[in-house]
Amino acid sequence: MITGLLFAPQLATSADTLTIKEDTSTIIAQTDESDVNAAIDDKAAQILRQMAEFIQSQEKFAFFAESERDILTMNGVYIQVRHEGDMIVNRPNQFWANVTGDLVQRELMYDGSKVTVVDTERNIYAQGDVSANMDETLDALIQKFNVDLPLAELLYSDIYEGVTKNVQAGFYFGMTEVDDVPCHHLVFVQEGIDWQVWIEDGETPLLRKLAIAYKEREGVPRYTATLSDWNLEPEITADQFTFTPPANSKEVEFVQATPF
Repeated sequence: MITGLLFAPQLATSADTLTIKEDTSTIIAQTDESDVNAAIDDKAAQILRQMAEFIQSQEKFAFFAESERDILTMNGVYIQVRHEGDMIVNRPNQFWANVTGDLVQRELMYDGSKVTVVDTERNIYAQGDVSANMDETLDALIQKFNVDLPLAELLYSDIYEGVTKNVQAGFYFGMTEVDDVPCHHLVFVQEGIDWQVWIEDGETPLLRKLAIAYKEREGVPRYTATLSDWNLEPEITADQFTFTPPANSKEVEFVQATPF
């Protein structure tokens, strides 16, 4: 849930002693079989669906993302942290991401059968066998291993259903710009959170910005991510999703991560 950025994967061992408490910021719930809530106005629904179907139609894509989020320390203080990184997706079942920032220096890759999470700062890595189905792999990373994937929505096979099934209301707010790109600003409400997206206007309705407010948490902490440098024809090398352990690196157990 894609890293101050798309992925902020955690790599945990029994020795980890992080002093930050926060849960994953992903807004997707792929396991709920309920129908999409109809309380979204027609214009917002149309633009969101166009974005979802356009990204789903891309066999491969890449982008750069920058994020900021409020985290709560064990002593009750909120701190804003920043991360950035790159993402490459090769459908149906490969992705790679790296992230650097205030709390993590990580690399994550999925080759269709195995997921590898690398802590580049500590030169350790963990690997696990996973499903060849990317939806199932993402669910396992988020739900079983607590890997933080704030923008994992873009990798699922049905983006629109995944992000709207718990929505109570949604509406079109207007036109604005994100990094000088004209965008439609959409606002959605669901239990516990309000979230907003900015979607590029025109023939390439790409996601340009996401904001989430956790309104049931003390202080209403927020997460924002800005996506740029979209590339719909990225050059992918033969070993892009294959992990080769660095010199003197150490493999550790792939256990549930401590979220930040």
